[in-house]
Parts: sequence; structure tokens; C-alpha cells
Amino acid sequence: MKKKKNILYIISGETGFKETDEKILKSFANVIKVNYQSIIDYLNPKTLYYMTWADTILIWFASIHAIPAILLNYFFNKGLFIIANGWDVADVPEIGYGAMRGGSRKIIGKWILSRATKVIADSKSNRNEILNNAKVHPNRIQLIYIAVSNDESDSVQEKINQVLTVGEINEETFFRKGIDRFINVAKKLPDVQFYHIGKWTDKSGNPCEKTIDYAKKNSPSNIQFLGYQNKKELLRYYRESKIYLQLSRHETFGVSVVEAMASGCIPVVSNQYALPEIVGKNGYITDSNIDSTVNIIREILKSKFEDNNPNILNKDFSIDVRTNLFKELLIN
Repeated sequence: MKKKKNILYIISGETGFKETDEKILKSFANVIKVNYQSIIDYLNPKTLYYMTWADTILIWFASIHAIPAILLNYFFNKGLFIIANGWDVADVPEIGYGAMRGGSRKIIGKWILSRATKVIADSKSNRNEILNNAKVHPNRIQLIYIAVSNDESDSVQEKINQVLTVGEINEETFFRKGIDRFINVAKKLPDVQFYHIGKWTDKSGNPCEKTIDYAKKNSPSNIQFLGYQNKKELLRYYRESKIYLQLSRHETFGVSVVEAMASGCIPVVSNQYALPEIVGKNGYITDSNIDSTVNIIREILKSKFEDNNPNILNKDFSIDVRTNLFKELLIN
């Protein structure tokens, strides 16, 4: 039997898609995960052992938690792969978002990416940001879409005329995720129930009431902010809601959009970055004008569910496809 390869998997903070990737990696390799969250983690002498043990290093995000492995790799020269996604390669000055806007963070980010054997993009839009903002050569970029399980599609049920959006609320995400637009759309549809699901945090991910208090104060009574919900409850809202609304100003992929589509939600998304690419012909693309978005929602709510059911997911978003592409890139 062929010996499994050893992969050092480096992250900073847990998320659902990172957990999915960990499971994918463990399906074909031996995996050690390192989660950098404090200075103690950066100084952990075990990192040296992990680098010796590993055949390949995979790092989520081109941020400072990648630096210890990159510096050690000057000596080990292992295959080092970075998934560059979101803030690390973005340049969106109108909302003050992205490491590539300039200054020291841009210099550090470009250096981090320059040390990667390959840089992994999660969408064509993300690939363009890596190419144009971080100036990574196209031959060093590999497109591998984020994997989203389609298991929920078997449980699609009769829909309720309600609108759902999902994502953290904090100072940075309020405008980036279009929460302000979500609120303004709800004001125009007072007879429709709107739900927001997601943690209320500060920029670092710690619990915080500041931004959610502002959101609630400026929201109509037909919006309920439910906060964090476990997976079972989240799936219930996906399955019940007829419309999933995502009016982001920047999205590298849109995991929640795909999860919602897998549960039969009809997506209405802004014409921004990866969202039109992810939704394709299975939903509605809006210029984020409030009145035109409201008109789209009204038309969907009046229609029969089976006339709009987008329960067809791009196979490129499947676990099998991401697994096979990871194996090809990281093992061969």
C-alpha cells in the first residue's frame, strides 16, 4: 500500500469551510493542523517538528500566521500552498477594505504570496484579485472552488415567503456584506419577514454588541436578528426561506449563498465580485438599487416555488471535485 503523504495545515481561527477542508485533506493524507491565535502559538517550538514531518504545507489566507512556516521553509524547501481569499488580496477603497490598498500590509502580503509554490483561488473573481492586486504570475495560481455539501438538497420543503441573509455583523462586515442594503430593502417591504443569522462580533471575531445595536436601531420591525444559530437551526431557515438575499459590496466566493441554494432558496445577489459567478443562471443579479431589488423580490414572492427553484448546484462546488483537485495539486 502506498504510504500517505503528510500535510501541515495552518489556519488562524476556525470556520466551517476550513473544517471542510480539514476533512478533505484527512481523506487522502496524514494531517496536522496548527491554529495560530496568540503569540504563544507563533513561538511554539513544535512548529519546527511539524515542518520536518510534513511533505507539504497548506495555509489558509496570506496573513501573518503564514510567516513562521514561510521563514522555516527557506531551510526545508517543502511544497507550500496558500489559499488567498478575501481581505488578504482585496483592494476596495470605497469601503476601506483589503490588504492590497497599500502600505506595509500590502508589502507583507505580496511577500507571503511570493513564497508560495502555488496560490489557490476560490473563484475566478478571487483569481483576478490575486493576479491584479497581488501581482502573482498566472502560472502560479490554481482555481479550486470552495466545497459545499449538497446533502441538504434532498430535504427541500415547501417554502415560506420570507427573506434570509447570513453572515457576521461587525464594523467591517456591515457595509461589505450589505447589511445596510438588507435593512433598506426590508423597509420597503413591511409585510415580508426578513431574518439575519450570524454572530455579532468586533473585527477580531470577539463577541460585541456595538454594531448590532446600531443595526437594530435602524431596522424596521419586520427584521429579526437571530444571532448565531447551530447548523441544525441554520439549515431549518435555509429550507424554510423562499429568498436568500446577499447584497455584498465584496465577496470572494459566497459560501452562505451556495448553502442556501442547496436548500432550494432563490438567491438575489448584488452584481459584485464573485456573486454573479457563483449564482450563474440559478438566481437573480441586481445592481443593488433598493427599488429594483424590491421589485425582484416582489415578483419572486408572487411566483410559484417550482417556477424558480434553483436547486441545481455547480458541480465545481462539490466535495469530490475539491478533493480530487487538492490531491492532484498537493500530492503529485
